[in-house]
Parts: sequence; C-alpha cells; structure tokens
Amino acid sequence: MDLIEHMLSSGRLALDLALYVMLPITVIMGSIMMVFDHRGVLKLLSDLLTPISNLFGASGLSLIALSKMLFVSSIAPLPTLNKLDIQERDNRKLAASLALVLTATQGNVSFPMIAYGLDFGVLLASSIIGGVLASAITYYLFAAKLSSDFQKNTSDCSMPISRPRKTIVQSLSEGGMEGMKIAVNMIPMLTVTLFLLAVLKELNAIQWLTECLSPAFSAIGLPSSAALPVITKYIAGGTAYMGVMIDQIEQGSMTVRDINIIAGLASNPVDLVGVAVFSAIGPRIGKIFRYAIMGALIGLIARALIHIYWFS
Repeated sequence: MDLIEHMLSSGRLALDLALYVMLPITVIMGSIMMVFDHRGVLKLLSDLLTPISNLFGASGLSLIALSKMLFVSSIAPLPTLNKLDIQERDNRKLAASLALVLTATQGNVSFPMIAYGLDFGVLLASSIIGGVLASAITYYLFAAKLSSDFQKNTSDCSMPISRPRKTIVQSLSEGGMEGMKIAVNMIPMLTVTLFLLAVLKELNAIQWLTECLSPAFSAIGLPSSAALPVITKYIAGGTAYMGVMIDQIEQGSMTVRDINIIAGLASNPVDLVGVAVFSAIGPRIGKIFRYAIMGALIGLIARALIHIYWFS
C-alpha cells in the first residue's frame, strides 16, 4: 500500500471538491444571504417561522436551511447554518436546528432518482417527520443541559447602536468572503476523510462490509446487491451512492420498491464526507455537533422505518 500516494491523491481530490464544487456555491449563497441579512429579510423570515420551529426546538432560520437541503443540495444550507452559528444565542436551538437539517434528503441526489421511480412525496414526508423528531429529541433530551454562549450586556441596553447601512456590493463582498472561509475550512477534514476511504478500499474493507451486511438487507426484503450502494453512500457520499444506484437500476438488479426503501436508508447528508463538511461550518457548531448527530441518527432510523413500512 502506497500511503504517500493516497495522501497526495486525497489532498488533490479534497482541493478539487472544496475549490471547484463547494466554494462557488458557498460564495454565491453566502453573498445572497448577506444581502438578505443586511436588508432585514432573514430577520423577517426568521420571526415569521420561529413560532412553528419553536414547537420542536429549532430556530426559524433552520427551516430555510431545511428547504435548501430538500430542494437544492447538501451544500446549499451551509451559508444559512453559518449564519445560525453566528447569530443563534441558544446552543440547544443550534444543536436542534442542525439535527433537523442533517435528517433531510438532499435535492441533488433525490431529484435525478425520480426518473427511475423514486416517490419524492414519501421521501419529502419522511424527511420532515424524521427531521422534526430529530430536532425535538435533540433539544429536549441530548442537548438539554447545554447553556447559551450569549451573555447579555445590561450596562447600556437602552442605547441602540447605529451602524451605517452597507451597499449591496459591500454585502455581496462580505458574504462571499464568509462563504470562501467555509469552503477553505473544510479542506483538512475532507482530506483526512478521503484518505481513510482510499485506505479502506485498498484493504478490501468495503467488499467485506458488503458481504457482512447482505443478510441484514435480505431480512427486510432487499436484494443482497442493495448493500453496495448503501455502504458506498456512508463512506463516499451521496453523489457516489447515486452513481452506484443508477448503474444497478440500469443493470436490472433494482426494482422501484427497492429504490424507495433504500432512499429511506441512504438519502441524507450523514456520511464521512458530510460529517467532515458540516462539523467545520463554524466554531460553535463544531462544539455541539455530537449532540446534533445523535438526534439526527434517531430521525434517520424513523425515516428508514417509514420507508420499510410504506413500501413493504
């Protein structure tokens, strides 16, 4: 095994993903979010959505991030979550908001699968149900003892701070810089994750896992071939999962029923690459990430059970 070559190739791939895939999205979305923030649009939307999201412990902005995950991609919510990392005062709400987003399906993976028989309505419903459950259990159980990072300054609370109104160009520039920081901060964890994946492939660990998990998939009525796309997803990410799924569908080894059950098991951003990306969004999210991921796992189990029941 040539570890040095794996390190170099992992670094090149991490740079390619961060600079040519994630950076354009985070810069553009970050710029747009900053304009909305400076114009008061985000505060307005957050205030409107907060009464709904408060029911399950999440922030109003988290519903905006959720919609981006569901209808755009797993990268699209990053600027909104970064804004939450900066603005959200309650660490419990921050953890619950992240759990909500981590439980949802990614639009860039689910929409191409509709052409092959994926029931997007059920997928959308399971994402919302699982996300609400994940958010609530994170807020009321896993993160119940977290305190706020925000300390109110009562010495001069009656004096409003006047700030000059920034132009749209200034807002775009500031948001773009924040988006660039998000993408660059992901490079170290992406490199380590991709290196681990390369080593596992070299050791035939993925093939071994496929053989070990085949009986479990058979027990829920899935063919043994279903193990490969699921394992690929949790190790290599959603894009790789989608590629393996489409390849198996075109070979005739997957039915529409299989596609929809597997979607409940694997259509989410919680994989090695996703964990590396979302944990690096901001310093506060990095601290509460373990609570959010525990809640998200509960939501993902609920999603899997919904799909197994509905399509069995």
